Parts: sequence; C-alpha cells; structure tokens
Amino acid sequence: MNELMDKIDKFLKELDSSKMVLDIKDIQEKIKKDKELSSLLEEYKSYPKESLKEEILEHPLFQEYKIKETELNLFIMDMNQRLKKISNSGKCEHENH
Repeated sequence: MNELMDKIDKFLKELDSSKMVLDIKDIQEKIKKDKELSSLLEEYKSYPKESLKEEILEHPLFQEYKIKETELNLFIMDMNQRLKKISNSGKCEHENH
C-alpha cells in the first residue's frame, strides 16, 4: 500500500509541474494582471449581470483559460474512468450488479 501511495504522490507532483497545469497557472496570472478582465470579474461577482457575463466570455484571455480548464477536466475525467476500471477489475461478477 505504501508503494501505491508513493507512486500516487509522484504522479501528483509530476502533474503539478506538467505543461497543462503550468499553462493554467500562467493564464490565471495573466488574468490577475489584466486590469480590464479583473475588473469585469470583480464587478460580476458583486453584480452578476448577463451583459457582464457576455463581456467576460468574449475576452480572449478568458476564452484561453476556459480551453485549458476544459483540457484539464477531460484529463481528470479520463483518470477517474481508468481508476474506476482498476478498482472494479478485482470485484466478483455479482458485486457489480
């Protein structure tokens, strides 16, 4: 069990330093530095209006972030499916019903 936990820790460290995660962190920093987009996001948090939402969604930096976020979410879903297959592979046939 310790060997498995060590491998999971190693995997998570590698994931944290992966291009996918680093790209998201980089875009988050760009968003924080972008005064226009940051202002829109703060305003939307206080006063959620459809017009603000549309303006945020149209911003190229926000679109880039959403693309990267979607890629990461798809990766996580794939990992979850693989883990589910692994955990189910050791069960008896009648346990799956």
